[in-house]
Amino acid sequence: MSSDTGTQEPSELAELLEELKQRSGRSYTALAHRTGLSRSTLHRYCQGMTVPGSFGAVERVARVCGASPAELDRLYRVWSRTTAQEAPDGDKELPDHEADEEYGTAAGADLRAAGASETDASQGARRARLPLPRAPSLLRAAALLLVLVVASVASGALIIGSEDSGGGRSSGTGTGRGSRAPAGQQLKGPLWSVTPRRVPPEFFGLTMNTDTGEMPAFRTGAVRLWESGTRWGTIEPRRHHYDWSVLERTVKSAERHRLPVLFTLSGTPLWAATGGRKSAYGDSLASPPADLTDWDHFVKKVATRYRGRIGSYELWDYPSHPLHYAGSIAVLAKMVERAAAIIHRADPGALVACPSFGELWEERGRELLRQFARTGAYESCDVAALKMPPHRADSPPEEIIDLARNVHDLLFKEGLREIQLWNTGPDRSVAVTLPLDARHARDYAVRFYLAGLYSWHYGMRRMYFYSWGSTGVPLVVQPVGGRPTEAGLRMGRLRQWLDGARIAACGQGAQMGLPEGAYTCRFERDGKPFFVRWTTKGRADVSANEGTYRLRHMDGRTVRLQAGDRISFGEEPVLIESRAG
Repeated sequence: MSSDTGTQEPSELAELLEELKQRSGRSYTALAHRTGLSRSTLHRYCQGMTVPGSFGAVERVARVCGASPAELDRLYRVWSRTTAQEAPDGDKELPDHEADEEYGTAAGADLRAAGASETDASQGARRARLPLPRAPSLLRAAALLLVLVVASVASGALIIGSEDSGGGRSSGTGTGRGSRAPAGQQLKGPLWSVTPRRVPPEFFGLTMNTDTGEMPAFRTGAVRLWESGTRWGTIEPRRHHYDWSVLERTVKSAERHRLPVLFTLSGTPLWAATGGRKSAYGDSLASPPADLTDWDHFVKKVATRYRGRIGSYELWDYPSHPLHYAGSIAVLAKMVERAAAIIHRADPGALVACPSFGELWEERGRELLRQFARTGAYESCDVAALKMPPHRADSPPEEIIDLARNVHDLLFKEGLREIQLWNTGPDRSVAVTLPLDARHARDYAVRFYLAGLYSWHYGMRRMYFYSWGSTGVPLVVQPVGGRPTEAGLRMGRLRQWLDGARIAACGQGAQMGLPEGAYTCRFERDGKPFFVRWTTKGRADVSANEGTYRLRHMDGRTVRLQAGDRISFGEEPVLIESRAG
């Protein structure tokens, strides 16, 4: 946080807790269900607004987030030092039973201590909510003010930040008038900025469309299994008779390449819903199983067999289309709640993603998402998996940013204030879109992930490109058994550019001293800033600022720079390195 805002810098303890939370991929809501602490209490700890009164609370959070013994030791040292420095009359954390009136998590913690399931604990916590909030203390008032500020940002307010140091004034054409706040103020600075956050390798994901077990020959970060011979109907063709061969081969290959796996649980076997509606796949039905215990049994089998090997589970693919799901939203919510509880018991370290709703550019698709959110099923999930493509499969990938903002606002209005978003790919229209030419393909592939990073502000934490291995899609990155295309190679180069990086800010257009349609994101690595810039169309020119010393191109070329040099970039992104912020 900048001292210009008058906001207190997060403590070392808060930064460590926030880092663990980010690494775990769990939302505050998911952590609340697993620790017995409320979402608001966890938020205060991770933002440095209060210091836990006992190390037990710190340890609970750390263990749920997968902290190592060495990290626990460090947390204890930092917590001890921090509490010793606290003023005797300063703000202190409220006891859990006082701080958590929203969720009543003390009741949830008691249920867990008695050995109840996660679902039972969550239900107990909800029943324990207090009917009326108590009068707010000064600390509560400050927390409320913070919530209001966050809400104003989520509803579209722009964050005013410092001028981008990765380049100077634009000398290109079409600069436009820049962004203005509703009151007509001219804003200069990023659309959003944060304390630099680590970009996890698994942000750069691919959906695997092969049953061979082969993995990409270029650098990537995670794989999603769908249309890969791993549907429920394929694995369990007869009740309690399983064929694990394809899934086992694929998981082993992913392990060798150190790629985390997102496994999609979807596709009702033909025997599990006799007379049910046909799906897009010959081995599966779109109808939900007639007996949900069949679903429970399969989920438990998978989660138990692959405990510690499959890192996350997606609970149904594309329920927005009747060829993928032909049941009610209420039944889908029940399936999600039951599966999430089973997975969390069988493999507490695994993440659970709610179903990938699509068609979100259309009101019908958004209404289905609203209906699902109102069932409360998102409380069982760690993240929201969603289909967030451009408006058309061949439209500029930057349209993903608009959709991410709209989805974030929709979920915010339904009470989901900070759930993470995972983009699992396109709508069904991708199947009838003409192939992109080589130039557009190579640029689109890279900008797909950059649009996701620009959407970090709206909760985007993973992007799964569709797809790897298939040649029947508009953009092929590598055929199975073949070499990567230039698009695939550039995906790998972007992943290399951002290895170990932390994202800090993004902005566009005249607000950043750039032409309209030009984008920039600021990153840091080892304390040094760098910038990735690109346009949606045409070229832009900027002058190198003091400290700027190198330009990297997607084809591998590097150019030495000094202050005042001209930097030109276009639909092909470039990386600008600087020695100073």
